[in-house]
Amino acid sequence: MKKIKLIFTIIIFLFVFGCSEDFLDLEPQAQVTPEQLSELPESKLVGVFQGKLNGVYGFLQRNGNIEREPHSGVRSWDIVSDMMASDIVMTREGYGWYWDSYKINEHVATYRRTNGVWQTCYNQIYTLNGILETMSEIPEDPNLRAIYAQAATLRAFHYFKLINWYQQPYMENADAPGVPVIITSSAEPTGRGTVQQVYDQIVADLDAATQAYSDPDVATLTNTAANASVTAGLYAYVAMTMGNYSKAAEKANEAKAGFPLMSPGEWLDGFHTITNPEWMWALEINSETTGYYDSFFSHMSNIDPGYAGAIRMYKVIDAALFNQIDETDCRYEAFSYNGQPFSFKFYDAPELSGDWLSPYVFMRSAEMYLIEAEAKVRSGNETSARQVLSELVTARCYGEDPYNISLLSGQDLLNMIHLQARIELWGEGKSLWYAKRFHRTFVRNYEGTNHTEILDNYSWNDPKLIHLIPQNEINNNPEISEDDQNL
Repeated sequence: MKKIKLIFTIIIFLFVFGCSEDFLDLEPQAQVTPEQLSELPESKLVGVFQGKLNGVYGFLQRNGNIEREPHSGVRSWDIVSDMMASDIVMTREGYGWYWDSYKINEHVATYRRTNGVWQTCYNQIYTLNGILETMSEIPEDPNLRAIYAQAATLRAFHYFKLINWYQQPYMENADAPGVPVIITSSAEPTGRGTVQQVYDQIVADLDAATQAYSDPDVATLTNTAANASVTAGLYAYVAMTMGNYSKAAEKANEAKAGFPLMSPGEWLDGFHTITNPEWMWALEINSETTGYYDSFFSHMSNIDPGYAGAIRMYKVIDAALFNQIDETDCRYEAFSYNGQPFSFKFYDAPELSGDWLSPYVFMRSAEMYLIEAEAKVRSGNETSARQVLSELVTARCYGEDPYNISLLSGQDLLNMIHLQARIELWGEGKSLWYAKRFHRTFVRNYEGTNHTEILDNYSWNDPKLIHLIPQNEINNNPEISEDDQNL
């Protein structure tokens, strides 16, 4: 890659970033002037791009350009998705945070939640576009190559979030309208691409990132970056969603390598330790990025002095799900209070609870065990699927298998994988997407229910479970009209 080409392209994209556009809510992040860039040798460009990436990583913890968006960031979306799947129960309305989400009433085009997901993802996509189009091909320099791989993985991550929140699953109708596919920083108004087109771009980015990471000279990145394992893990999710089960199993197996399952004691340790051996990708929180009472732990820890603990806006496990956890399973301890459904799964590190500085986990190897097991069942390899699932279950049950995995096959085995995913990943934002893949019906009105907001039964494809296109986008983007709205 030539230095002159790099400098010229960077100047162009920074000029574009300085322009204001209403559609897609483009908001520039920290800029470096063309004059400063013109003085930099190619080796120093790593710092420029790393600064851009740091901004993208930072926005995993908060939403962009939203006036006091409560419960902000990607982890808040995770809470919402598990509420929509009825696996998280809110015990009282309290100050109202998340209450509309719990009532499945937050998909409206004018709501902050709907706008927040859209705006946050596209803000980051524009930043990533600037990096990736500057390096129009995978660079030879190992440091730039690592940045390229991270940027491609993160763009795929944000598009995967968007397409899941704003349309039904891929396998239902790949020709349905998806979201705008934008891979340049030109900021031209763009209409909705099809679901297929969105996934084509996601796969292209993951393939490019995989190729970049294949270079042995690219240094191994820590679990605070979208490293090679994260790329493989995201690819496993995408492949599973698209019905490419052999690819999903392959990538899940690849992703979990080097990340041993945590012990029962580690599982019960509050999910606040970034050195946890199972954590593939996490976000460090510091005094500048903490959300304080807006943080994940404030809303999800029932024993810390936040919205959940102090205000008693408890987030607890659905009773019907709790009743399916074996009492010899360590996870039963995390969800039981005197034998009743509760949650002690998440709590802030004691020395950090006053400032809410505990890290957030985004991906861990247990997810890959579940994906690999499901993919192998769906592709006809039940023997290997049982083995993979048993590894996870016995790790959680002190070396035993009270769920009798070895006796299961066919739909019973798939149902057990789904159950284990709901238990294992409770509160981590996976339940809704599993429910859509398994075509689940959500039931809150049952004997012994602990739900405080009883709803009629609703299905995995209920229109309320996808967001409407934000009204701001329809108003300001000439390529998207009311006729393009989700129904």
